[in-house]
Amino acid sequence: MSRPASKSVRKDAAHNHAALLEAAREVLSEQGLDAPLDLIAEKAGVGRGTLYRHFADRSELALAVLEADVADLGRRTEEQGDDPAVFFWFLDRLAEDMVRNAGLAGVVRNVRSPDALTPLRQSLMQAGAAPLKRAQAAGLVRGDLRPMDIRLIATLLGAGFQGADAAERQAVSRRTRAIILDGLRPRAGAC
Repeated sequence: MSRPASKSVRKDAAHNHAALLEAAREVLSEQGLDAPLDLIAEKAGVGRGTLYRHFADRSELALAVLEADVADLGRRTEEQGDDPAVFFWFLDRLAEDMVRNAGLAGVVRNVRSPDALTPLRQSLMQAGAAPLKRAQAAGLVRGDLRPMDIRLIATLLGAGFQGADAAERQAVSRRTRAIILDGLRPRAGAC
């Protein structure tokens, strides 16, 4: 006769899931997608079997890290309040996340099913939609942008990192942000 799952088992599973995400975030950002999964499991304090109970493969794990980061970005953005300039704060944090997660970009480019990216894309658009709207209402950002354009901005923020070291990624990110911010400004005579 099997015993019903206890709250401590669920707590352990939630703890293991969180520990795996944190370990994967650290290891994958340092070593990229080819990092040994055993190292991630070891850093999380679990066995490889536990890793596979939570994540079917390397791609699923990497996507889970990205999704957790976007969810965290959304939470932190909400905490910034209703100031119209929060949209720029959001873009800066998004750029920082893109630099930190540059080693995970391959999972987004090589995902087998485009549907696998839908939750990540929706979370990203949701995180930036309200700040974008407030920035537009205050005249800080051009009015023709849509929440879907946040995906395009994220793509631009993550471009140019392949093969770059940390210092070069920072420099590319700063320049890309400057170009993007200039493109977001309202233009005289534009609607």
